[in-house]
Amino acid sequence: MRVRLVTVLAVVFAPLAACSSTSEDMALLHREITDVQRNVQELQANSLDKKDLKAMESSMQGLSAQSMRSNADLAAEVKRLQEQIEALQASLDLTIVQLQTISQELASSRSRIPTGAVLPPVTAAEVAEGEAEIAAAEVAAAAAGGLSTPEELYRSAYEDYMRGNYDLASQGFRDYIARWPDTELTDNALYWIGECLDAQNEQEEALLVFTQVLEEYPTSDKAAAAQLKKGLLYLKMDDQAQGVVHLQYVVYEYPGTREADLARERLRSLGLTIR
Repeated sequence: MRVRLVTVLAVVFAPLAACSSTSEDMALLHREITDVQRNVQELQANSLDKKDLKAMESSMQGLSAQSMRSNADLAAEVKRLQEQIEALQASLDLTIVQLQTISQELASSRSRIPTGAVLPPVTAAEVAEGEAEIAAAEVAAAAAGGLSTPEELYRSAYEDYMRGNYDLASQGFRDYIARWPDTELTDNALYWIGECLDAQNEQEEALLVFTQVLEEYPTSDKAAAAQLKKGLLYLKMDDQAQGVVHLQYVVYEYPGTREADLARERLRSLGLTIR
């Protein structure tokens, strides 16, 4: 009897136990679903953050590229300015050398004038007519009258060059060469004719004169300067290839000279390094 009662109770409570177990499983499943939903929301939120990060990264890349372009442009501008400064420095150095040469040659020409020799006095009327006309009268008198010495004519032409009277200076140097073709200053006079032409922007004619200096007076003390001027003239005429060749020639053929230093500086301004 007691055994039968136990059996009946087991049969009655078994479904209840099953129901209780099912309810717990459902609750657990519900919690798991809730956790999954929460994880999905977190993943979605993280996904949005990654998109924002990607946008920020793209923006930073754009700013970096723009900054690099700006830096490249700035570097190019700085390089261009440096080249201009070096070119101006080379030109200034050449001018200084020319002025020093002029001073030395003027002093030399003065020392050759005999003691007691006096140049014709300048009248008030001549002063009123202007400096250029005075110089023209001196050159004309030297050429026509034959009273001037070589040193006087050379000095007169030199002074015209220094004043910027390039036509008069050129004519004076040509008169000098015509009257005294074999003195120690004849090659110098020819060189300064080239300088007068260059100062008047007659580059092709000046180039011919400097070439003549090198061909007729290869051992002249003006040979290095004439070669340098040829290189600079070619550059001025936008013929960089010939300009570089002639400047390199100055460096190699006239080492240790001021002209070689100037040629090297000009080559450096073109982006070329010559040791």
